[in-house]
Amino acid sequence: MTVNEQVKDRIKEVLEHMGFEVEVFEREEEGHTVYNIKTFDAKILIGKQGANLEALQHVVRSMMRKYPELSQYRFALDVDDYKDKRTIYLKELARKAAHHVRDNKKAVMLEPMAAHERRVIHHYLSLYNDIVSLSSGQEPERRIIIRLKSNQENPPDSFNFVENM
Repeated sequence: MTVNEQVKDRIKEVLEHMGFEVEVFEREEEGHTVYNIKTFDAKILIGKQGANLEALQHVVRSMMRKYPELSQYRFALDVDDYKDKRTIYLKELARKAAHHVRDNKKAVMLEPMAAHERRVIHHYLSLYNDIVSLSSGQEPERRIIIRLKSNQENPPDSFNFVENM
């Protein structure tokens, strides 16, 4: 039995004990395997802003530590492609906020979000030469602030990122 099959079996085992009927599919993504869970009860497994999904991933990773051959195996869980859809939403949110900052010349503060979601926004906004983003506050209320770079940071002849329309 391959490592992927062992992990899929453990995921199914946990969820079936919880009363869920699921199918688990795998895909390779950025140096690790993502196990995408398909179920009719996706909203329950995802939870508010992905909280249940993160907890489920923690439980499955903890279970894997019992098996020496799986303890260092890098993987992530997803439910009905929630993480991919959320990443698209976060990038669109960042794009709109950046344009708002450009148009109004005033900083924008986003709602509190998890660290991995803030990373998506910071990474996306790094494509803009005239915009800077920073995190502020303490968990769980940590937020992103988006503002224009000062003139010293943004030389007048520098390239500004333009999205496809």
